[in-house]
Amino acid sequence: MNYSTAVFLINKDVRAVACSYEIGADGKGKQPFYHFKSLDSTLAVGDYVVIPTDTRHNLTVARVEQLNVDVDLDAPHQLKWIVGRVDRGAYENVLAQEQQAIDVIKSAELRRKRDDLRKAVMIDQTAEAEIKALPIYVNGSPALPKT
Repeated sequence: MNYSTAVFLINKDVRAVACSYEIGADGKGKQPFYHFKSLDSTLAVGDYVVIPTDTRHNLTVARVEQLNVDVDLDAPHQLKWIVGRVDRGAYENVLAQEQQAIDVIKSAELRRKRDDLRKAVMIDQTAEAEIKALPIYVNGSPALPKT
């Protein structure tokens, strides 16, 4: 008997989960799938999970492809536990907040550059006169190109 599968005999809540390491061009996992154990009843197909490996820090990320798969209790390979689910929602929320901050900073930077340019042009009386003589001069202030 493969003792790494013995837990399936003593706990009906253990699930065998098929995971993939890569996403194919069709959006589905590439074969082969690798099987892991989990007690997480909320796992769903498409979730990302941390799994044990022999690379990097002995952990990597895989995607759940199938749930409650059949397990060969006598298979020669060890069936390892899923370490945990990856909370992509929290990660994507942080990315969205960062993008909002970047957008505000870019807008403020553009306003500052326009204000600085206007001040520089208006201090130089020759430049001011030349700008006011241009057909694109609008509303009493230089009309700068929109970016």
